[in-house]
Amino acid sequence: ASEADQDALFLASACRDKTIKFWHVPTSTCLFTLTGHDNWVRGLAFHFSGKYLLSVADDRSMRIWDLENKRCQKTLHDAHSHFVTCIAVNSRFSTAATGSVDLSVKLWECV
Repeated sequence: ASEADQDALFLASACRDKTIKFWHVPTSTCLFTLTGHDNWVRGLAFHFSGKYLLSVADDRSMRIWDLENKRCQKTLHDAHSHFVTCIAVNSRFSTAATGSVDLSVKLWECV
């Protein structure tokens, strides 16, 4: 891989300690930590623009993180009535889907 390719390898990890860690894979370095959830972070998905990270957690919320500014851009409190356990983003239809222990799946419009 070229040097430019290696510089573009990033990973986000959802943590039981209520945080999200953003890693530079080639150097195994944690670049920054995002805080804001009130319970275990269960799922992450990168927005198709690459500018945002979406997260869901046991606090029943979905959060949209601005990666450039390293802060929460928007919080959808009570996105579900129970733990939110997974999230996926579909760039073709500009939507995100979340799943919950409450046995529901919800679709959200991404702009």
